[in-house]
This record gives sequence, structure tokens and C-alpha cells, in this order.
Amino acid sequence: MALVYVSMDHDDAAQVRALAKLRANAAYELRVHERVVVVEPGGKGVRVRPTDPRAAPVKAAIGAQLAQCARLVVLIGDTTESHPWIEWEVRSFFEQKVPLAGPQTWRRIRGMRLKGTRGGDPAALAGRATVTLDWSPAALGHWIASPL
Repeated sequence: MALVYVSMDHDDAAQVRALAKLRANAAYELRVHERVVVVEPGGKGVRVRPTDPRAAPVKAAIGAQLAQCARLVVLIGDTTESHPWIEWEVRSFFEQKVPLAGPQTWRRIRGMRLKGTRGGDPAALAGRATVTLDWSPAALGHWIASPL
């Protein structure tokens, strides 16, 4: 079973619904990490950016998940380009896979726009990903099943 990391905006209800539809496909396992909340002493959750030193444990956990996954899918909504965690995940995945795949690393990353989405492509996908798909779980499944 192929392990695929999904980078998405957890606050976007459309992306959460889209993820549920993708998970219904038993041909591959999708992994998602709830990355935006850091629990501080006292049990209070706070939102931090990847550049915040408090994000170190979250970045380590995501990095470990990225290392286990062969591919990365970025669900693209209208505001995806403004999310620093998505940018960080794409860049981190790419950097991790370059030693394994060299110049073919871009073949391991794919963006997929949600229905009705026109823009929102994160800058980190430029030069690091294959052509962005319009919403198509079947096409995504085909890409995941194809050899690297």
C-alpha cells in the first residue's frame, strides 16, 4: 500500500470533506498530521507558524511522517497559497526526497484543486511538482498507483 502525505488547510471545511472522499479509496493510505496546534504547559493549544521555536515538536512529527511517505498531495483551495505550514511541508518533503530521487523528485508531488477552485497554488509547488490536477480522485489514484 502506498503511503501518501496530504498537505491541506485543516480549517477549510471543503478540504476536510475532500479528504474524507479521498480516504474512501482503499488502494492507498493517506496520512495527515494536525500541525497547527502546539500544546503549551497547562494544556492550552495555540496556533504557531513553522518559524516559531515552539513549532519544533510539530515539525519533527511531520518530518517523521514525510519520511515514511513516498508521495505528497497538496489539496488546493482558494487560500492555500497563504498557509505557511503548507509551504513548509512541500519544501520539507522535496528536500527529504532529493537524496533518493535526485532530479526526478518533482514527480513525487502533486497538487489537486478542490471543485470550484481557480487559484490558490502555493509558491512552493512551482518547480517542485507535476501538473496540478483539477478535482479528480480517480486521476489522483492513477497517479499514486503509477511507478515513480
